[in-house]
Amino acid sequence: MKLLVTGAVGRLGRDLVTLASKRYVVRAFDLPQVSFQPIEDVTNTEVFRGDITNLKDVREALRSVDGVIHLAAVLPPKSEQDRLQTMKVNLGGTRNLVEVLKENQVPLIFASSVSVYGVTAHEQPPIREDHVLHAYNAYSESKIEAEKLVKASGIPYIILRISAISVAELVELPDAIPFRADQRVEYVFVEDAAQALLSAFEMREALGGIYNIAGGASWQMTGEKYIKFFYDALGVEVEPNFSKEYTSLDWYDTSRSRFLNYQKTSLNDFLNRLRTVGEELGLR
Repeated sequence: MKLLVTGAVGRLGRDLVTLASKRYVVRAFDLPQVSFQPIEDVTNTEVFRGDITNLKDVREALRSVDGVIHLAAVLPPKSEQDRLQTMKVNLGGTRNLVEVLKENQVPLIFASSVSVYGVTAHEQPPIREDHVLHAYNAYSESKIEAEKLVKASGIPYIILRISAISVAELVELPDAIPFRADQRVEYVFVEDAAQALLSAFEMREALGGIYNIAGGASWQMTGEKYIKFFYDALGVEVEPNFSKEYTSLDWYDTSRSRFLNYQKTSLNDFLNRLRTVGEELGLR
């Protein structure tokens, strides 16, 4: 079987390609100008350089595939700098995929976002999939509209609303933390998110469903606590500059998505991996 992954060399895409290539041939779709170096040594992988907003490229990328996992998107904070470009890529790119998939009825696993719920800090957690959708910025608007498009398309689909992604590596520390110190947050480890996407492709009983993807109970805490855990484990000393406004992160009800068997990494597991990274880099 052959699986198309769009946005294949993004941070989540790399882990997904690596995981999926153990079972399938993966066609890795990303922009011509990006470096495919992160996945160049992954076996069972075909590189496809193209633009998700170009229908001709999309049609060619979809040739002879058995499924699509669609990650390609403009992400925050870049998504908020140019709304038209964000809608062109996030909504227009999805529209191109759907148009071609209508012809062959290949299943689409669409990576949406918990940002579609808007700011929920003053509500009672956890947030369920039946929560009203509210576009509070360009990114969430693009994901809401893309979800509508997918659901109305008539193609076989699964929508995963993925929470913020954690990676066990030294990342560029942000000038501003994108949530308040007292805000509820629940991240998900990047490898677990990749597993959720692959499981969704493999478990056809999930077709037609919409599922929250987040780390689980051990990952539910305040933003201040998460940042302290992260920095302490890595071994860096930074005074975090938290947002003064609540943003779209919260705690999520993931009971419906647990059959995807993806919540493999507890917070302690993640922090242990971060400590190892910190030691290897001489930060601890």
